[in-house]
Amino acid sequence: MKVLILGAGGLTGRYLVQEGVRRGFTIRATNRQELDITRPDVAQETLAQEEVDAVINAASVTSLEFCEENPRVSRKANCDAPEAWAKECGRKGVKFVHLGTDYIFDGKKQSAYLPTDLAGPLSRYGKDKAEGEKRVMRANPRALIVRLAWVFGHGGKTFMSQLPRILAEQEVVELAGGRTGSCTYAGEAARTIFDLLTVGAEGITHGVQSGQTTWKVFAETAAKLMRARGKKVACREIREIRQSQIAGMRVARPAFSPLDLSETERILGRKIPAWEIGLEEYLREIGC
Repeated sequence: MKVLILGAGGLTGRYLVQEGVRRGFTIRATNRQELDITRPDVAQETLAQEEVDAVINAASVTSLEFCEENPRVSRKANCDAPEAWAKECGRKGVKFVHLGTDYIFDGKKQSAYLPTDLAGPLSRYGKDKAEGEKRVMRANPRALIVRLAWVFGHGGKTFMSQLPRILAEQEVVELAGGRTGSCTYAGEAARTIFDLLTVGAEGITHGVQSGQTTWKVFAETAAKLMRARGKKVACREIREIRQSQIAGMRVARPAFSPLDLSETERILGRKIPAWEIGLEEYLREIGC
């Protein structure tokens, strides 16, 4: 199988490249500098030149604050471009996989969100990702959308990715409280995405790890695992503060956004590992 990965320079994209190579697939990886997925007719031009079996779109503009301030950029990357690629992949008979987010939900539900639950985004980013999902499925009913949440991994800029270093260096760690959700080790996300692709899954699924957590519980668990491995942990206090007190988090996020995995597990015929297992794997990977 030959797979074109869009956004291969991002966190999830890098792990997708590694996993595809590990499985023996032929991987064509492109980053933002090499291929601007928002350029008019770029999908048609690329697929006319590239003979591929599948396209995985891991490219998006994910900063909520940036999207709020740059709505046109957000709409082009998170809504218009996925639709164009989905349409062209459908026309060419190429499988299209698009990555979604839990930020399409408003966080008011009392149980984990199902793939079929209605969106209620709180931000420009969430609105464009929700609209992008609708357009992708209209343009290509055989496409696959895999929603991720709170992704962490080696080289990532996300808070969860940076947390082991922060715990090792800071005695007091302050983090946003009042939020519960699913989280995803990027390596496990890549495995799930390729498994779903291999079995021919279609429609909307979730690619997170099982269980739900808060940033504080995640941090406490990371510190405990690091200490058990004999690694340095300077942190003596983990303190929850309001999101509004954290620089760079001005835009509303859903307070409760765990994603239900029952449909994904039904399709794959296996259980998805708990987020704690993903965290352990990540800590081993980075030597913490």
